[in-house]
Amino acid sequence: MTQPHLDRKGLKRPDVVLTELREGYRWVENHIRSVVIIFAILFGGLAVWTVGNHYMGQKEDKALNSFYTTEKKLEKKRQEVDLKKSKDKNINTLKELHQEMAQMESVMQEFPKSKAAFLSHLKLGDLFSEQKQYQEALAQYEKALKLSNGKFYKIIVLYNLGYMNELLGQCDKAIEWFNQITSYQKQRFLLWTFGYRPNAFWLSSAYFGIGRCYEKQKQPEAAKEAYLRVSDEFPATAYADQGRAFAELVTRP
Repeated sequence: MTQPHLDRKGLKRPDVVLTELREGYRWVENHIRSVVIIFAILFGGLAVWTVGNHYMGQKEDKALNSFYTTEKKLEKKRQEVDLKKSKDKNINTLKELHQEMAQMESVMQEFPKSKAAFLSHLKLGDLFSEQKQYQEALAQYEKALKLSNGKFYKIIVLYNLGYMNELLGQCDKAIEWFNQITSYQKQRFLLWTFGYRPNAFWLSSAYFGIGRCYEKQKQPEAAKEAYLRVSDEFPATAYADQGRAFAELVTRP
């Protein structure tokens, strides 16, 4: 390969080169402090972010460890209480579990905005619900909703809120909560899909909840429509068969 020919006109004079070098050196000399400060801020910020992230990760791990330890104690005590209740039906489960439930509340207070606090509210809500303390369960689920992180956990809480309101006879509120689950939609644009749609189990559970509420409100047609939405959306599934069976059982007022 031939090298390009440079004549004298294409070369800079030595004094011009030296002048440019001096100017470059002078610029660096004049701005070096600013450059160093900028890099110090960038690296300092990165270091603070890294340390903060590490600290938050450790705190979250500690919170979850506290929750799972407390949950394990609660479940162990609950098995003991269930064994006692098999011999004495008058035993009050919530009273027997008072100490373990207080420890669960301590986890919430120590780590108020953590996943551990969310799981603690969810656990206590389930416990109150099982003991038919629906108003107390509802209060726990409402607190859990504010801490829910991610659509999966949010859907669990939304369903529980709907179900508790249904059991309390507040069907209008229950339908509102169930509808929040069914309102999740996926959108498709060219090759991309946006949004979120719950799986068949949660959608079917929500539609069945809506149907039950309409039945309680003496609205058979609305109840049938809710039940049949399941067979429309998930044909050839056990949920569809269940939806059709519920629709056939709906009686007119």
